[in-house]
Amino acid sequence: VMPEFYNPSNGHKVVVINWKVFLGAFLFGPIFFLCVGEIGHALANFAVGLFLWSFFLGWIVWIGYAVVSPKIVSEKWLKRGYKKE
Repeated sequence: VMPEFYNPSNGHKVVVINWKVFLGAFLFGPIFFLCVGEIGHALANFAVGLFLWSFFLGWIVWIGYAVVSPKIVSEKWLKRGYKKE
């Protein structure tokens, strides 16, 4: 399922391709969230990951964030005033 969003004021459309979002968050972690404009999630991913990597458990953060990343990106568009089609 690929959620589509549109901006009612100018008609701009955005398609969130869930598997690409998942893969980006899984492979690039906090860098991915910086690129999509989610600075708070990027900092949280980095901080918690940095702490857990000291116990060799940082991969848990990246997997967890990868699982919820499609929802995070979709909510970003809704917060910006886009409507779900």
